Amino acid sequence: MDEIRAQKIINDIHNGFWQVMDWVFPPTCPGCGIEGELICEECESKIVRLVGRQCKYCGLSVTGSDICGRCRDENHSYEAYRGYGYYTGVLRQAILRLKYQNDIGIARILASYLETLVVSNDWNFDIVVPVPLSAKKLEERGYNQASRLAKPLAALLGKVYKPDALVRLREVSSQVGLNKAARLENVKDAFRGNPKIAKGKSILLVDDVFTTGATLESAASELMMVGARKVYALTLAKSYKIKMNIEQSPNIVV
Repeated sequence: MDEIRAQKIINDIHNGFWQVMDWVFPPTCPGCGIEGELICEECESKIVRLVGRQCKYCGLSVTGSDICGRCRDENHSYEAYRGYGYYTGVLRQAILRLKYQNDIGIARILASYLETLVVSNDWNFDIVVPVPLSAKKLEERGYNQASRLAKPLAALLGKVYKPDALVRLREVSSQVGLNKAARLENVKDAFRGNPKIAKGKSILLVDDVFTTGATLESAASELMMVGARKVYALTLAKSYKIKMNIEQSPNIVV
């Protein structure tokens, strides 16, 4: 039995389990609290999507080029980046529920959002790899929220899920308040790639939130160092820290 088929069987079992759990313990929408919905249709419509022409490395809105001025002056280890929406409102609430309450149910619908994003970008890759937590943080939390997204995403896409392609070697200090240069230094040498898994492979690297891209860059750089052919970077959300125009949502509270 090949890996993809085995993963599909496991995923079907998990889906069956969570369907029963949803019946016994109905989910509530993180946006409005309505019972019986992982994310209700009305709240889903309020997710502020990343749309239009975007920088291929950071997702910033651009015109006339696919690379923004800031990214043009920097080196990038990943081939391209895309995010589903901005880290605000119901998407932020959903991510916080996944991250701190281990809501596996909501991970399923969030993974489906990522699936539509991957399909629309027509990326060609072999394996799906989550950005790992350190052993200490994983022990404290008990799970990795990026894995909660990456595993069902791999099943939806019919790709192989390979969490062991990358490990986090050490804790890093908080990234809050650091500029991009400081964030890059903060995560330098934080990861170790597994050449037995990554060598010769095109990889989809998955995380929950993109702020400056420092973590994704460090992880992608390590994967390339151990022989990966290409790395594509994907997150569910992008931070609001970089100013952008949002014509469709003028009254957003950040």
